Amino acid sequence: MEVPSRTLVVGSAESYTSRPSDSDVSLEEDREALRKEAERQALAQLEKAKTKPVAFAVRTNVGYNPSPGDEVPVHGVAITFEPKDFLHIKEKYNNDWWIGRLVKEGCEVGFIPSPVKLDSLRLLQEQKLRQNRLSSSKSGDNSSSSLGDVVTGTRRPTPPASGNEMTNLAFELDPIELEDEEAELGEQSGSAKTSVSSVTTPPPHGKRIPFFKKTEHVPPYDVVPSMRPIILVGPSLKGYEVTDMMQKALFDFLKHRFDGRISITRVTADISLAKRSVLNNPSKHIIIERSNTRSSLAEVQSEIERIFELARTLQLVALDADTINHPAQLSKTSLAPIIVYIKITSPKVLQRLIKSRGKSQSKHLNVQIAASEKLAQCPPEMFDIILDENQLEDACEHLAEYLEAYWKATHPPSSTPPNPLLNRTMASAALAASPAPVSNLQVQVLTSLRRNLSFWGGLEATQQAREVPQ
Repeated sequence: MEVPSRTLVVGSAESYTSRPSDSDVSLEEDREALRKEAERQALAQLEKAKTKPVAFAVRTNVGYNPSPGDEVPVHGVAITFEPKDFLHIKEKYNNDWWIGRLVKEGCEVGFIPSPVKLDSLRLLQEQKLRQNRLSSSKSGDNSSSSLGDVVTGTRRPTPPASGNEMTNLAFELDPIELEDEEAELGEQSGSAKTSVSSVTTPPPHGKRIPFFKKTEHVPPYDVVPSMRPIILVGPSLKGYEVTDMMQKALFDFLKHRFDGRISITRVTADISLAKRSVLNNPSKHIIIERSNTRSSLAEVQSEIERIFELARTLQLVALDADTINHPAQLSKTSLAPIIVYIKITSPKVLQRLIKSRGKSQSKHLNVQIAASEKLAQCPPEMFDIILDENQLEDACEHLAEYLEAYWKATHPPSSTPPNPLLNRTMASAALAASPAPVSNLQVQVLTSLRRNLSFWGGLEATQQAREVPQ
């Protein structure tokens, strides 16, 4: 009789210890209630932010793929983005999260990690990767031979194919190498991808970073204008008739097609000097001021601020920039422009056009041809849109189609105009989109261009009609 009673006592003790106390249950319920209340408030703030104006815009230098462990204020409402994407920020939610949206048609507002949050996620990810590298290297059979490589000075120029070697582990734990090995670590251990959210950086362009060289810290975001400014380059150099007339025809088209939705402004200062490294480093200001430049740094800074201010209205902004003839001039600035390349594919056609403008233009033929060839050598990804059509109507419609898509990406249906000015501009946009005025405009611009340049409207016809002595 004693054995059953002993078994009963043991069972009751186990059931007592495994059952949570009333205080534990109450505490858990309180936490859940607080979490739901915080999520409800976050949803309400998110909904209000839809109709708020854009506070500022950023271009991403890293990619972000949210995971359940990121503590997003509302589960499932974090924004996923890739490097070089553009984000419109509406407001700050807290130190870890902003409220904004990806500048893409169909994307609504959500939570975006702040730079502080991204840095903490990156550090956590690197820590996990280091731990995985250590664990994988300790389990290997060839670790002693790898250490021998370090002692003898025979270093491998590239990361090892597996995690069994210790050469890079001992001396080169930097973010770039961690990115290189992230894929293979995911195959060796599934925990690295599932426990930490993915914060990715684009692969480095060029050679590998030298041994012991300090890597430059790249911020996760660059602040850019709320609307990317439109800049025309090509077919050759600005200041010469062929280029100026072709660009003027496009500016005239944009002015009428996007009437009320676009601001076209001339920029005489050399905005290529507005590199982030210069404007953010006072010690470099003296070097720029002493150099033989046509613009002072104060003028450049003033122009950049004016462009940012124009973009705050969320209107399209087109810049007639006197000094910009190549996309590389603006690659290190904070403008993040939409580069439109007006391309004449055949150098012979460009020569004919330049010679047709008279001796004053022909004597500068070589420099214009050289500038055109330099543009033609650029990879296509340096431009946002390339206009190589023979007909003016086709080139204009190509550009208009791109800008209409950009307008829709920056003006989601759920948002309202940030200021009263856009009530008028968006109303006039509907009128500008009607086919009849656009057709009449194209005829007017085409007639004007043919009178001044005789290029667009048929390259073959121009070449046959004109017999220019070589």
